[in-house]
Amino acid sequence: MTLKGGAKVEEEINQYAADKMMYSYRITNVDVKVLPVSNYSSKIIVKGEGDKTTVTWDGAFYRGFPNNDPPPELSDEAALKAVSGLYSQGLQDLKKKVEGGS
Repeated sequence: MTLKGGAKVEEEINQYAADKMMYSYRITNVDVKVLPVSNYSSKIIVKGEGDKTTVTWDGAFYRGFPNNDPPPELSDEAALKAVSGLYSQGLQDLKKKVEGGS
């Protein structure tokens, strides 16, 4: 995956179930300066009901600095902010794509 600004994140699909509209993946390589997390894994599930679709994106991860007293840029707060931003932007981009926007 290439983030805005050109940074690369390497991912690996762990599980894919088309019939359940679900897949899970994990990050195998990322620079913590770009995405301040470690041991990241995630699952995306799509559920449709009538003309509505719900996408659920859940993840588990540790902050970018695994030891005590992390620097601010690799703290729990930094990891939560980064992943929340990634999910928010990713879901917004998906919505635009599905709705035919650019």
